[in-house]
Amino acid sequence: MSSIVRLLSSMVNEVCSIIEINNERRSKLHRGLQFIKREMEQVVGLMEDKNKECRGALQETRIQQLQEFVYGFEDFVETLRDPPPYSKLLLAAMKMDPRTEQLRSIDHFKETISSLGQYFSKQSAESSQSQDPDQGAMSDPDEDADEEQLQSIGGPKSEIVELLKPSPGEEQKLRVISIVGCRGVGKTALARAVRKKYSSSDEFDCVAWVVASGCNKKKALLDKILESVREDLARRAPDAENAPKEESEGASTTKPNLQDILSHKRCLVFVDDVQQALVWKDTVDACRKNGSRSRIVVTTSVRSVATACSSGSYVYRMQILSDADSESLFWRKVYGSETADPPDALVTGSKSIFSKCGGLPRALTSVAKHLNMKGDTLESTHCIDVGQNLGKDYLLGTNNAESVFKEMRRALMHCYGSLPDYDHMSCMLYLGIFPKGHKIKSKSLVRRLVAEGLVVDEGCKCFEELIDRCIVEPVQICNNSVVAKRCQVHGVVLEYIVHKSVAKNVVTLIQGHEPVLKAASTEARVRRLSVQSSTKERFDELDEDKAALRSLTMFETEPTDLKMCKMLRILDLEGCHGLDQEGFLEGLSELLLLKYLNLRSTRINKLPTKIKKLQRLETLDIRDTDVKILPLDVIMLPKLAYLFGKFQLPEVPTEGKDADNLYEFLKKKSSLHTLAGFVTNKRQSPEHVVLIARNLKKIKVWCNDTPADDAGLFPDYTELASSSAAASDRPSTRKRNWFGKTHVVPDDYACPWSRAQECQSRSLDFIKLLKIRATPLDSVSIVSSGVCSDFLSSLEGGKCTISSIKLRGILNCLPDSNKLRELGRIKKLQLFSTGLTVKDLSALQVLLGLEYLKLVEHADRFCDSVFVVEKNGFQSLKSLCIDAPKVPEMQFKEGSMRSLTSLYLLCSNSQKPSRVIDGISHLAKLSEVILHSSMQRAWEAVANGHPNRPCVKRQPEPTANTQ
Repeated sequence: MSSIVRLLSSMVNEVCSIIEINNERRSKLHRGLQFIKREMEQVVGLMEDKNKECRGALQETRIQQLQEFVYGFEDFVETLRDPPPYSKLLLAAMKMDPRTEQLRSIDHFKETISSLGQYFSKQSAESSQSQDPDQGAMSDPDEDADEEQLQSIGGPKSEIVELLKPSPGEEQKLRVISIVGCRGVGKTALARAVRKKYSSSDEFDCVAWVVASGCNKKKALLDKILESVREDLARRAPDAENAPKEESEGASTTKPNLQDILSHKRCLVFVDDVQQALVWKDTVDACRKNGSRSRIVVTTSVRSVATACSSGSYVYRMQILSDADSESLFWRKVYGSETADPPDALVTGSKSIFSKCGGLPRALTSVAKHLNMKGDTLESTHCIDVGQNLGKDYLLGTNNAESVFKEMRRALMHCYGSLPDYDHMSCMLYLGIFPKGHKIKSKSLVRRLVAEGLVVDEGCKCFEELIDRCIVEPVQICNNSVVAKRCQVHGVVLEYIVHKSVAKNVVTLIQGHEPVLKAASTEARVRRLSVQSSTKERFDELDEDKAALRSLTMFETEPTDLKMCKMLRILDLEGCHGLDQEGFLEGLSELLLLKYLNLRSTRINKLPTKIKKLQRLETLDIRDTDVKILPLDVIMLPKLAYLFGKFQLPEVPTEGKDADNLYEFLKKKSSLHTLAGFVTNKRQSPEHVVLIARNLKKIKVWCNDTPADDAGLFPDYTELASSSAAASDRPSTRKRNWFGKTHVVPDDYACPWSRAQECQSRSLDFIKLLKIRATPLDSVSIVSSGVCSDFLSSLEGGKCTISSIKLRGILNCLPDSNKLRELGRIKKLQLFSTGLTVKDLSALQVLLGLEYLKLVEHADRFCDSVFVVEKNGFQSLKSLCIDAPKVPEMQFKEGSMRSLTSLYLLCSNSQKPSRVIDGISHLAKLSEVILHSSMQRAWEAVANGHPNRPCVKRQPEPTANTQ
């Protein structure tokens, strides 16, 4: 909320500037806008001050009212910024002054914001006492599960038991095992099952259980652990030193502290539901790590906490139940019998239950217990009803559902209510736009949030926080990013999000032929609409609500005329059909407020010239379409920052005023940040001038050309300007050319490629352009069979400023080691189909700054040699990915890859790992190993033999919507 208010404040300042120089507007309108702006900023400040103190139902209602006010006021401001010409003519013809109606609107907005301001100023006792259902239980979100909840707990239990055992040759050291997963997945049930195994055995001197919920103060958790440990020691040995004793005269009453106990006793301590890494740090700092044989098992739903507790190793990630285990658990709980065989009608009626619960034990048992109460009267209609209304009636508790859903509601409410602020909450509710099973593209989502003003910039942490808290699950293993490339919301969590977001008017949904899901309030206007597998006729049912739409997302739906949607900022039509019908794209060009336009995987084959009217467009995605040539009008859009597709660059003017205007725009006005990407058949072409755009940071190029001789590619423009016999007789201007050198050139040579056609085609070599830009690039991706080697060679002999390089094509060889060392700024390197062997590629270990390396080769010769990493080799590398038919022989010497945490072996045809990998134990920080889904289980044993016991995962098979 604060983000969009800041954006709106900037808009008000801009509009006020326009009003000040427009004689048709009066100062009263100006003062009214400034008053509302100040009140909004004050309200947001008060709201953030009370953010954690007063999160109740009344508070959230006021927040919803403020949200609606902000959106309505933003739309009003847009009409003031530049009113349509036809409205001016109409009002003039009717002899009406528009200021009268505008001032009425201003007075209404002033009254509304003043009322909200008074509420947030007072923050009455009513707001802190009124809470959402079950919110008061959030301080103690223990899962309250038992071992019977998980029939398939045997496998995970065995793995935790193995992690508790000492490794061969390991020195005595305190070990912390973290069990991490989303709420309701059974972390507590698993921990209790392990605790039960050891409670009656003498393998540990003490087995203690502590719930960390509510331990927010320093050392609060430490005191709890100490108390629990002492109690269990006293229970096991009532006459021991830890038991209460009668004090004798002069005797010391000092009891041993936790550090002494863990050092001298072999203790097993379970700490359930740790949510803050700082709390854990205070605890672990008080425990001596060396010389202790004790073990601590932590459960948490926060990935970063698990990593902090276990230093990246000994982290067990809980998985949802398989389909078979889900059905077995569900029907056992429904019938209370191990041998229950449900009738076919119930099996059919319960399909939506399994779909929405998605293998989450807590959700399955909650629904099963609810159905169990029906007894002999249970029918398929009961199953269908729960499946259809799980989110609205049972998880949100709007129909006073039985207490069996209380724990599930409490867990979901904690996911939402424990988020740091309302920006994070808005981000979570925004996910209700996407249908079940949809793979959400992380970067695209963030760009949408930025375009809507919900977050400040692309570097926002809101989405990362949702992943960290296991609210959003990565579905595609990303080989280098902190944030996964694609994520998915779990079924039951999505049910909660959808109905929560609808209730708060964050999202309105049209799903198939189902009734429209929208906020119950008659005052709330439809602002964001998601149409899923429906028809354009259903969309037309909105009628007047279209006028307030700011975001429209369609999935597998044929769009209709959008001329009424003048306030649209976000339009996502990915995968929709019917966009190629006559006049549709031209109609989109009339949506002047558009900031985000996604036409990916549609059947369009060209963009209309009218697209130049979209002066505020920031993101345009035309990947997987038939658009072959990009109009120059797109390049000239002043706000366009992200341009995606696979197209040829447009012809550009090479002389005269048009050429100068283009050059001036690219150097001073263009916002283009990402160009991914363009196709070229020539290394030298005037169209490549686009690469001088001042803000350009990321590019992707498909080049069909062969390597060219670099000699003579860069003529001296100073000489060009002075070589003409008549140059001194013409007017001249002192300008800075695209090399950054200042020189005098004739006015008709102001543009650097206007000398001659021959000169221009030779000078605009895109490889050289990438190197000599005034502002350095961050990321370059080249797909070519001929120029990849030239590109690497072009980086030699000077400081390389590019941090990410992706090359797909033959490399004759790598630069020698001395020249490679000069490329120390490269942090990310991906090489595909280079034709080199692993021995050739091992030369890359001298790249001192390299943090991520991906090697993809499918030629047999790739594995003909050995990948040897010497001491201090790849010293900064954190992630290594090898994608090949089989795992090549690899040898890691002591002291090599000291920073490596992730090893990806995506090799489908690999045989048994005997003597393929040597020295894996030397990878001191290894915490995860990712294997191809088809690799034999013997490879897991290789990873498990590492002293860190890294987490072993398998890359999921590609599915729909993951491309």
